[in-house]
Amino acid sequence: MARDGHPGLPFDPKTAAVDDPDRLDYELGRIKGAKIDPELFDYLYEYYYVRIFRFFFNRLKNRVDAQDLTADVFHLALSRLWQFRWLNKPLQAWLYRIAVNRLNRHLKLAQRQRSWLSPIDSMGEEVFVDSEQNPALKLEKIRQRRQIERHLAGLSNEERNWIALRYYEDLPVKEIAEIYGVPEGTMKARLHRALGKLRRAMKKDPNGNGDGDDRHG
Repeated sequence: MARDGHPGLPFDPKTAAVDDPDRLDYELGRIKGAKIDPELFDYLYEYYYVRIFRFFFNRLKNRVDAQDLTADVFHLALSRLWQFRWLNKPLQAWLYRIAVNRLNRHLKLAQRQRSWLSPIDSMGEEVFVDSEQNPALKLEKIRQRRQIERHLAGLSNEERNWIALRYYEDLPVKEIAEIYGVPEGTMKARLHRALGKLRRAMKKDPNGNGDGDDRHG
């Protein structure tokens, strides 16, 4: 299947960007088909699996729980696919909405929100750290991530979800607003308040780890 205007470039729906018009057309066909034949849901599962798993893993720092919850999301998505209304937008926001609700339920039932907020371990670093060629810059980013993770414990569960979706999953604010069913301006304000709380906590960090430490005068 060649791309319009690019006859020599084949279209691969598995690697195309989430908002690629050709991929959206392909996704719509798969959604319609999966409502009749569940086996056609496999493309949607394979395309979005890493995104949903990464969201859970970034929040829980536990691979087994992240895998279980990801499986739950796609099981629920398939069973509720008949409810999904196509608005010429990818399935992604709808899946993240299910994931957020599933995560909140998991944390509430487990009553252990704080226990998951450990600093990033070596596995977490593989998820978060970019592949810069500068080793010093890479180490600095690891240190900054660890400091941020430590202070996320001072935020509410929903505030941590917002930050995870925006800065770990790199979703635009507009899409996060769609996930929560609120206006974009409202979500911007919520993120601003959450980030303000996080910055204030980091500024007051008694340990400092070299950040904001005024003891040198």
